[in-house]
Amino acid sequence: MKRTLILLFALFCSPAMAEQVSELYNGRILVADQTEELRQQGLRQALEQVLIKLSGNSKIMQLPGIKEATANPENFISSVGYTALADVSADVITRDPDLSGQALADELPKFTLQVSFSSQAIDQLIHWAQFPVLPVERPRLLFWLVRDDADSGRQFVTEQDFPEFTQRFDAVMHDRAIPYRWPVLDLEDQLSLSVNEAWGMREQTIDTASRRYDVDGWALLRFFTTTSGEARGSWRYHLGEQSGFGDVRAPSSEAFLSLAINDLVDAMATHLTYIPQTDINTLALQFNQVDSYANYRALLEQLQSLKLVQSIHVTAVQGSRLFVSVDIDGGVDLLISALERSGRLTNQTSQAKRFSGNLEFDWIAK
Repeated sequence: MKRTLILLFALFCSPAMAEQVSELYNGRILVADQTEELRQQGLRQALEQVLIKLSGNSKIMQLPGIKEATANPENFISSVGYTALADVSADVITRDPDLSGQALADELPKFTLQVSFSSQAIDQLIHWAQFPVLPVERPRLLFWLVRDDADSGRQFVTEQDFPEFTQRFDAVMHDRAIPYRWPVLDLEDQLSLSVNEAWGMREQTIDTASRRYDVDGWALLRFFTTTSGEARGSWRYHLGEQSGFGDVRAPSSEAFLSLAINDLVDAMATHLTYIPQTDINTLALQFNQVDSYANYRALLEQLQSLKLVQSIHVTAVQGSRLFVSVDIDGGVDLLISALERSGRLTNQTSQAKRFSGNLEFDWIAK
């Protein structure tokens, strides 16, 4: 639970670019029936789903001690319920990205097992295990998808031309709780980035083509299918000063998509996660150019929206300068990064001030 002292009607708000994702403590699993056996399997899978969303690590259950600590999911549950599926056709999963996950039986799924976990219990597990956490405020990505087909050649994957594939993509991204958007692929995009340039993963060209979009970074996934049905491809991303690349092979295009996105998100998350501290860090923040009540309230709302900020206390107001003391559950660099990604603050902190726990920012009014 946050311990927060906010003055003058501070409210919640979302950053301008990075997005505050929701439902991180909720899991949704498809099941064939409501038997106790499938219920227990579904609870374990829902808990794994939540821990993956929170940690940014698709292999979180392989960490030492995690399986043993989560052996009884009932210890972490807040509520459980079933929702009957109106359509139980074979492609129900691909047509509805909200119904992500795999059915826990050979039969077609007939229900969604909806599980809400206690944030307090999960957070206690995180502090005990000391595994990295991906903040609620997550960068928004622009996603380019390129497919090379033996018959039609190379082409960008669009929602209009490949609806089932993009719906499966939506489902995987929903499971990872990563906000994203597609390029519009209009004439401007085509002039900025040809399909062959995208296939060649020319980073500078992709950077240029992505600048028109209100995003924090971009990712590109290219793939093709061999005559034997094996899917092969690569991914690349660029986020702030970080970039990454990886190759993926899978027995099918469906398996490739899940494997590639999980690899990509896992790699990207290593630069964004923090390990919760056993002791809270207290920092002194100075904000300049806060010259109106509206800006004052918006700034406090911005701080309140950050999950790693545990408490806020306004210590002084001197003209257009606002002085705030904050307790954070994470590193100083992560706080600075989160504030910069909001699009509302410019970092003016000197190296000397940064090491002494005194941070300075200029507020950007809108």
